[in-house]
Amino acid sequence: MITKFYRFSVFVFLLAVVGCAVPLRGVIYLNPDLKDHKWLHAHEMKASETPFRFYASESTDLGEKIGLNDWSPPVVPLWRTLNELVKAHPNQALVIIRNDTILYEHYADENRERLNPSYSVAKSFTSALVGFAVQDGLIKSMDEYIADYLPGICEDARYQRVKIKHLLNHTSGIEHALTVDALLYYGKNLKRANNYIKFKNEPGTNQAYMNMNVWILGQLLEKVTGAPLNEYMQAKIWIPLGMESDARWTADKGERIKPYCCLQATALDYAKFGRFYMKKGNWQGKQLLNEDWVNSTLARDTTEGGTFGYHNCWYIGYKEYNDYMAIGLYKQHIYINPDKNIIIISMNERPRTNAQKSLNWEDVFRQIVDQL
Repeated sequence: MITKFYRFSVFVFLLAVVGCAVPLRGVIYLNPDLKDHKWLHAHEMKASETPFRFYASESTDLGEKIGLNDWSPPVVPLWRTLNELVKAHPNQALVIIRNDTILYEHYADENRERLNPSYSVAKSFTSALVGFAVQDGLIKSMDEYIADYLPGICEDARYQRVKIKHLLNHTSGIEHALTVDALLYYGKNLKRANNYIKFKNEPGTNQAYMNMNVWILGQLLEKVTGAPLNEYMQAKIWIPLGMESDARWTADKGERIKPYCCLQATALDYAKFGRFYMKKGNWQGKQLLNEDWVNSTLARDTTEGGTFGYHNCWYIGYKEYNDYMAIGLYKQHIYINPDKNIIIISMNERPRTNAQKSLNWEDVFRQIVDQL
């Protein structure tokens, strides 16, 4: 009885501290994990009737040939084979592709059709959809003000000075509140999040990564397209890129897609999106997305509050590797190295140990690239 009372008291205290922005199930579940996509509401995107498929490699021993320094142990690094590394860390899927050939595949449950939650990797997909909306003439310019499209959702005068490109590059000046993140992840009515938009900085002066920026972009896209975000994604990306499997994109009970997270797809279909950007928006000889958009997205742009290593919902890597990535919570990755025509997909479980938390997967990817 004491234990139950204690838990209830803690629960009431947490509610008082975090305030009404946090949904009840956000307090109950706390950390997102791989089980969430089984019960969170979602929309489907159907696979293409003419799927694109990567080639299979004739060699199957890359997992033993690749050797890696694993710096995650607390004392000294360990030398592991690639096969050993994926067993030592909670890796759900690791796929290495070069020249459209699958060189290595690892799946925790030996199921390549498994849908992998990718969390904030979805932001890079939403970034592409903004590019398509500009290309389709639905958005005139990235320099337009968001208030011209979505008036009245925030009373702060600074909202009137937020450009669309500020949202895409996370330089809106909006304050990052973890309680609002909980609402955006667990909430049944995402439009409530608009009530919690507060500003910390003047728009265009400081980069601060947050889900709220992309949530507003999602509302913009649904308004200008007149369709749910998953339908626009299916028309512009899922079908044209020949995705092999049906996918899911989490939504609230009002059918509003979560544009900042919660896309669930197979590792190989994520790889096709990586290939699409590596080919500068071209797919099998057809320019689907303007090459200038892709190039500008992957540029190092420090104007209007931007930073050297992140632009338009993509992480820009090392100059010497010329690489870039889409990254999600728990170190989900679409890693792209265009110089060597390499794509690496890594989907991970929530890390449980200090070693798993400290593993730098980008360092692992570059060690792999160095050996191919």
